[in-house]
Amino acid sequence: MSVLEINDIYKSFDDLKVLKGITLHVDEGEVVAIIGPSGGGKSTLLRCATTLTDIDSGSIKIAGIDLDYKDKKSIAAVRGKFGLVFQNFNLFPHYSVRRNITEALVSVHKKSKEEANAICDELLAKMDLSDKGDAYPCNLSGGQQQRVSIARALAASPDILFFDEPTSALDPELTAGVLNVIKELAVEKMTMVIVTHEMNFARDVADRIIFMNGGVIVEEGPAMEVINNPKHERTKAFLAGY
Repeated sequence: MSVLEINDIYKSFDDLKVLKGITLHVDEGEVVAIIGPSGGGKSTLLRCATTLTDIDSGSIKIAGIDLDYKDKKSIAAVRGKFGLVFQNFNLFPHYSVRRNITEALVSVHKKSKEEANAICDELLAKMDLSDKGDAYPCNLSGGQQQRVSIARALAASPDILFFDEPTSALDPELTAGVLNVIKELAVEKMTMVIVTHEMNFARDVADRIIFMNGGVIVEEGPAMEVINNPKHERTKAFLAGY
């Protein structure tokens, strides 16, 4: 069953055509990595799928719900189905780690404080952050902040997780901890779409790789195949740099 269905979407900013007819379906339990040069449309595609940017034409469906940018109920329903992890963490600096994770559970998903705290404790343990519940983001390393943001994205049991370059703001030594968390989620069959520039990680963790350039999907296929044996000249040229 497809958790994400993106059909023939287009997006322009003024005269700049950023997405030119993208179609992408992601099945339940599948991990899809999106790679490609800067300015190729990867982040815009993610922003459209996660309701942050509206599309000019085409259609998007998440967990069976059609995304209608003109309908607040549709947007709210779709937002309840996915989690999003940003490259710069986007934690609330004036909230503790615990409140960052529990706030939406209580205010949006109407969980009791006890229930929200129990979910939070479980996720902090999973992220190896059990002793950080009362800390504030400024007291944490970048890697720890990103693990908190993954915990927050997981808190409402989403059908799919989106990651926008989850390690690009991190020092190399902090990257491994975050990538290990994502690897564990892949083993648990969490459905994920990951925009990344970590080619070895994409090869080892993703089921399928999408190579985007110039607002179109140039090549897609099994991860090992695309990384080790790319077919398209543009993909070969891009991967030669890694």
